[in-house]
Amino acid sequence: MKSAIKRLALALSTVFLAGPALAADPAPITVRVVTPFASGHLLADTAAKFKEELEKQARHITVAIQTGVLNEQSIDPAFKACTREELVGEILLTGGQPIQDYAPEYFFFNGPYVIRDFKHLQSVWHSKIGKQLGTLLEKNGNMVSFDPVYRGYRQFTANKPIHTPADFTGVKLRLPPVPDWIAVWQSLGVAPVQVALPEIYNALKSGAAEASEGDLTQIQSMKLNEVQSQLVLTNHLVGFGMQLANGCFYNKELSKADQKKVAQALEKAAQWGSRTIQERETSVIDALKAGGMSVVTPDAAAIRKATEPSINELFKTKWTVTTWQQVLAY
Repeated sequence: MKSAIKRLALALSTVFLAGPALAADPAPITVRVVTPFASGHLLADTAAKFKEELEKQARHITVAIQTGVLNEQSIDPAFKACTREELVGEILLTGGQPIQDYAPEYFFFNGPYVIRDFKHLQSVWHSKIGKQLGTLLEKNGNMVSFDPVYRGYRQFTANKPIHTPADFTGVKLRLPPVPDWIAVWQSLGVAPVQVALPEIYNALKSGAAEASEGDLTQIQSMKLNEVQSQLVLTNHLVGFGMQLANGCFYNKELSKADQKKVAQALEKAAQWGSRTIQERETSVIDALKAGGMSVVTPDAAAIRKATEPSINELFKTKWTVTTWQQVLAY
């Protein structure tokens, strides 16, 4: 009996000393982050912040960043594939093109003069309307959407001062192929010129276009002060960047624990990017002034008033999931 007790005690002590079996280390993962914007743009910097945050949280994950990939109009189809061979990357930081492509009835998020400021954008983004947008992006585009990154107000550049709605008449304005934007700007009398994002500088330099619109980091990173003399503070659109994960990668390849880490890293990156541009907007304007641009403060209220008929028409015919009044109520 005593010997049996001794054998049992020895066996138990062996188990306790050995301790629990160690969990296997997670398999190494490489996450490719792509953006159509060049190094120095806020979204490229935000991608670098995501890399820093995720690699700090998950040592088995390596983040590879590629900037200047394709352009906003062609990158989305290459992002929705479900095989590594076809897929351009697992995480995408871009502008509002995915909304136009996969949920066009929600493109008022990216419509001129619709959203008041970034706080308002966040309220609408996290509302029922925003959740419906996220559902459509995943259903139609295989994209899981996360918090937006504030890019600052979009402004206007030109080679003549713009003060009133009448000053837009006949101006050859560079625009991306975004029909809703074209409709609003045409209501002010501009002549739209469709030019891909990487070609803006050359188009303005050659005179193929006479003006552009974009957020301050776009204007600065593309050195548009070298080919445009006027920075017009129209504040016409609350610029934001979208942070998206490929649905097949996020939902099927990542563990629940890694999904949480990716989401947390994207949230921290968005907060950092939004805070950075809010702190940087004044200094960017000063840098553009130092680079030769004159800063013009136009009659923004009059310009907005002139665009109201076209915006109301878009809500009636294209953005039919809500009304402008409902959006403004958030």
